[in-house]
Amino acid sequence: METLNEIDHLQSSGFGRPRPRHGLQLLHWFSNDYVTFNNDSEMVTVRNPKKKAFGFHRFFDNIEEHDGQCNQLLPDQDLPYYEVGNLNAAKSEDLPHDVRKNHTGHNNDSNIDRIIISLQSDRVLDRIYVTQHDHHRGAFDPQHTYRISKGLISIIRNLDLDDLLEQTGYALPCPSSMDTLNEMRHLQSSGFGTPRPRHGLHLLHWFAHDYIKFNKKGEMLTVSNPEKKMFGFHRFFDKIEEHDGQRNQLLPDQGLPYYEVGNLNAPGSRNIPRYVRKNYTGHNDDSNIDRIIISMQSDRVLGRIYVTQHDHHRDAFDPQHTYRISKGLISIIRNLELDELLEQTG
Repeated sequence: METLNEIDHLQSSGFGRPRPRHGLQLLHWFSNDYVTFNNDSEMVTVRNPKKKAFGFHRFFDNIEEHDGQCNQLLPDQDLPYYEVGNLNAAKSEDLPHDVRKNHTGHNNDSNIDRIIISLQSDRVLDRIYVTQHDHHRGAFDPQHTYRISKGLISIIRNLDLDDLLEQTGYALPCPSSMDTLNEMRHLQSSGFGTPRPRHGLHLLHWFAHDYIKFNKKGEMLTVSNPEKKMFGFHRFFDKIEEHDGQRNQLLPDQGLPYYEVGNLNAPGSRNIPRYVRKNYTGHNDDSNIDRIIISMQSDRVLGRIYVTQHDHHRDAFDPQHTYRISKGLISIIRNLELDELLEQTG
């Protein structure tokens, strides 16, 4: 059985998508609202599943015979298993609306996804699995059953639901044309901010450490309103370009204002730390092509973060080198010294 450790693995598994499946919404609720981590880094449930809140109930493995062999879905552990996700189960109406909203009430794809957990004690979690129900066989599908690692749970806890759905391609007919960078290896392979004299990695380190912080809700807040134009921040207005009869723009329409930072010629940019600016030549060259673009939900609550590079010849940003930065990657960078970030990105 495959273990899913990263968002990429979750996406490639196909679990919980496409619409109207509800597994990704269920997994987001489970990670953010049903489990916590104690001081020993153990995963602990906020409620004992024995109480049957949210539709939890005991799971007993159906042992099936095939070609003379006995097959079961999950390994024997001498620990009780519990499942959640059946939207017809008693008390499943206590699950959030986002999890239930696409349920048709019939035995179809809107109700096939489940989470199965094993417990070491009343509330200490042992293992987490996701699977899908085959209504025709009346059983779960072993070919679409995966173990979920503690690391993936931690990643999902750093994502808004919209971020999770976007990064796994839930609402998209095909994979998004813009990559989201979730981990250091993604940042490294993107090539953003390298090689010298580019300043993007220095800029991103300053941004993650000094320009934003996290509140108790896990939201990212800016230390100052970008409208104040500190550090060279200014409004970003997407240039819609026509190519082969199609209108293309750099970033998605969100109905939220965008702001950019990183232009070392911009007023206020001298307030950016010297280590970000030290390789700047003063000319239109690679020492000043990197930018961060953010969307704002309110005065200081961040929406999304993008990195990109400016093409001085076209006087526009390069869509082939524009990436979304996940909240999880920001958290990783906040735990790194600048030298460590530069070393890990080559």
